[in-house]
Amino acid sequence: MKNVRSGIIGYGNIGSAHSHCMVSGTITGIELTAICDIDENKRLQATKAMPSVSIFESYKQMLVSRIIDAILIAVPHYLHPDIAIMAFENGFHVLIEKPAGVYTRHVEQMNAAVKKSGKVFGIMFNQRTNSLFQKARELVHSGSIGEKKRLVCIITNCYRTQAYYDSGSWRATCG
Repeated sequence: MKNVRSGIIGYGNIGSAHSHCMVSGTITGIELTAICDIDENKRLQATKAMPSVSIFESYKQMLVSRIIDAILIAVPHYLHPDIAIMAFENGFHVLIEKPAGVYTRHVEQMNAAVKKSGKVFGIMFNQRTNSLFQKARELVHSGSIGEKKRLVCIITNCYRTQAYYDSGSWRATCG
């Protein structure tokens, strides 16, 4: 089986982390062939970190290049559906960062586009790969802890300060 040629749209915190996983060999079956970001400084960082990867200013240019089979969307939430829909319409598989979008209508349009395209679509929920949460899921599904009445997950080691929310104009607020 050949490697899936992948492109990343958005080279911020998450997009750059995904790119490093792809080129480090941590993820098999994927070849990172393109990165896109509208920010010139991030494009320069990507070029420096991955000189063999094609860098684009526009995701539309990246899609037209045809050097990818799939894209990973790591941009502000409200852009997820529009970019995904364009990718599906142009024959690409799509993985997006959570959440699917901001507005229900846009997410429904995205879901309709993926059904029409027949392509593979996924949403990255990064905690799925955490062994602690995998074990908790296994315990719940095995029935070994009894009948489920109510399940609550409280994560106390993930606190985001106001500085986190101030770090991007697209982020939510903590209040």
